[in-house]
Amino acid sequence: MMSSMLWALTIVMTVFLNTQAEASPGPGSTRMNARLGVVVEGPFDMTCTFLGRSKKVVIVYRRLSKEIWEPKLSCNDGAGSQIDRHVPVDGRDPGLMITGWYDDGQGWKQCNLKGWRNDPKGKSLSCQTPGGGTMTVTCTKGRCAKP
Repeated sequence: MMSSMLWALTIVMTVFLNTQAEASPGPGSTRMNARLGVVVEGPFDMTCTFLGRSKKVVIVYRRLSKEIWEPKLSCNDGAGSQIDRHVPVDGRDPGLMITGWYDDGQGWKQCNLKGWRNDPKGKSLSCQTPGGGTMTVTCTKGRCAKP
């Protein structure tokens, strides 16, 4: 009896976690880990700055439910070393999250964005890739950082 309940719980948790992961895609075939992202408020303007050789991208997600996030917009180093974006908000965006990604030659990996810092142009988040590259997201206008 007890082992069948544990088996059922294992199946339910596996389905739940796989459904959750499938609904929050990263670049390519990778899955986003919400613990490595930073929840923000919108609307806001942001500047993405990229340094180094590896491919890098910043993805802003919108919350679909408590555990499910959907990509809303992105900026990447293929478009230049500094890209400005406006992140609008509508009634369908109860929450937003900023994530950073890099390609290490083996596939896409998610960066652990460091806490907010004051930057001359606004509040910023940054991360460094193992290859020495960096990406910085600066919120230049709006309520990006939670108060």
